[in-house]
Amino acid sequence: MVTRFLLSEFGASFATPGRGQELREQALERAGGSSTLIVDFAGVQHVSYSFADEFAGKLVAGGDDLAVEITHTSETVGRTVEDAMRRRTAPLACCLPSSPAAGALPN
Repeated sequence: MVTRFLLSEFGASFATPGRGQELREQALERAGGSSTLIVDFAGVQHVSYSFADEFAGKLVAGGDDLAVEITHTSETVGRTVEDAMRRRTAPLACCLPSSPAAGALPN
């Protein structure tokens, strides 16, 4: 089953991590037993990085069996959301065994 979450039902501009958490929880509640959650950003004009991280970043990094798809972002909103999701899902270079910084202590 697929659930669509239309973000513009809640406004056109989102700025705080608290609002991100609130809407992430609502999206997950609506998704219920769905296998896919489509988050539709149509009509959303602005999101701050802190909102995007708390909302989209944590949705994609949730670790559950729910597939999350982001659709209809403007170019600006899309960059912010993509950056938040990338940072949540990408391993930190400093912590990888092949990184020169891993385990290295300053002289």
